[in-house]
Amino acid sequence: MSPTEGDGDHLARNGDSMQAPPATFDFLLHTLFTQALMALGRIPNPITKQSTRNVAAAQHFIDMLALLEQKTTGNLTTDEKRLLEEIQHQVRLFFVSEPESGPASSPSTPE
Repeated sequence: MSPTEGDGDHLARNGDSMQAPPATFDFLLHTLFTQALMALGRIPNPITKQSTRNVAAAQHFIDMLALLEQKTTGNLTTDEKRLLEEIQHQVRLFFVSEPESGPASSPSTPE
């Protein structure tokens, strides 16, 4: 039995009605994009329903997208490459438009 067969069987045996989406490059990109948007406070966290800003986390997700671009050069379809470029463009625009001040989710240090 392969590792993925065991995972799928485990979900079915537990009666879990939620099924994971297919593991695709597009889904990975959208996941990183969504995480970056949440870190920038652009969309609320689906669990807490709160919007918080964590610029360091947003930078991390932007860096992860850049890493994917670097490591997959020459191995992507035209559509995958276009999607990666568009996502990076959008998230970078949001990042540079972030105000320097304002509430952030990281704790502040006393002055």
